[in-house]
Amino acid sequence: MEHTANQWARQKREWIRDQRVRQSVAASEKHLGNKDTEKKTKKKRSVPEILIAIRRRYFPSRNEVIAYLLASFFQLHYFISLPILQVLYALGLKYSVDKYILRVVSDDIFRYVEKKGMEMQLEIKGRSSQATFMLAALREMREDKRKEEAEVGEDAKPIVGPLMGPAIKDDKNDVTPPPGFSLPESLEFVGLEVDLPVGFLRLRWSLLNAESNFMKDAFFVDLNYDKITMGTWSANENDIGLPKAPDGIDENSFVGATMEYSYLMPKSAFVSANMCYATWEILQYDANSLVIKEKTLTPEVPYGSTFISWTQYSILNTGKNSCRMVCSVEAEFPNGQPMVARQIKSGMRAGTAEKFVLLGETICRYADAYP
Repeated sequence: MEHTANQWARQKREWIRDQRVRQSVAASEKHLGNKDTEKKTKKKRSVPEILIAIRRRYFPSRNEVIAYLLASFFQLHYFISLPILQVLYALGLKYSVDKYILRVVSDDIFRYVEKKGMEMQLEIKGRSSQATFMLAALREMREDKRKEEAEVGEDAKPIVGPLMGPAIKDDKNDVTPPPGFSLPESLEFVGLEVDLPVGFLRLRWSLLNAESNFMKDAFFVDLNYDKITMGTWSANENDIGLPKAPDGIDENSFVGATMEYSYLMPKSAFVSANMCYATWEILQYDANSLVIKEKTLTPEVPYGSTFISWTQYSILNTGKNSCRMVCSVEAEFPNGQPMVARQIKSGMRAGTAEKFVLLGETICRYADAYP
């Protein structure tokens, strides 16, 4: 009722505004002596236009009647309005109200699906359950909006502890990349490029080292992941991520090492909780840069078996306790693109962009808390 009343009031304000604009323009042009405009203003409407105007005024559509009914009942106390509406719904308005709900929230649903296309539940539902489904989706969107409004200006996420480890002395030094140095090309879509106020060696340790719990206890917790299982590096497990490699260990041997992990993504109105399986691979590892490529499989989501999500994290050492991070994403369809490939790509870009931003925020929050 509240949503309909607000929509009704907004449409009325827009109609009044448009009427005033047209009257103002007509008066202005009339004052300037624009005869052509005056003739157009006085031009009689055609018969179809008159019939349409009469129908809209005296014979409203079923959805318009339902909207007017809900908007009117919203003006009453809910102790009065809710019982009456429940009786009307049970006596014969069920079909009309269900169809009205589908129409009213469809635009919001489509925008939300466009944003989170990779997670949408692409299945056919009967009319009896479709309205309930869309109401659940609408409630989730409104709940997300309330959470965003509540968290404006607040740092709601706690600091678990010094999960990034201590500051490293060598991070204070200036860094000059050697001649010919370059990073691998980013993937198809760059979701984030940001300068981070944390030393490169310290960040590398927190992301890669076997003794670090930063990813599991800080970043994944911020993402509300559950049932997190972290694997180990396929080679040099205890050496990867150290500020300085042990004697006899060549850092070039770290390139190509992989680590698998899995987690349970929380459910939403569009998809139930589902397991994700990811693999990290080190593409570049030296004193100036770190590049990690991540392969993610989501077999439990709709069409999940048709695509692979590739993400890449490129971190450049800029010296003086700072570094630059570039995050990118790309979709791969091993067996050809399905009909919903565009929605999958769109949802993948939107979802990973949020993830990239949250990673940057988590790094900055812990770096500020434990400089």
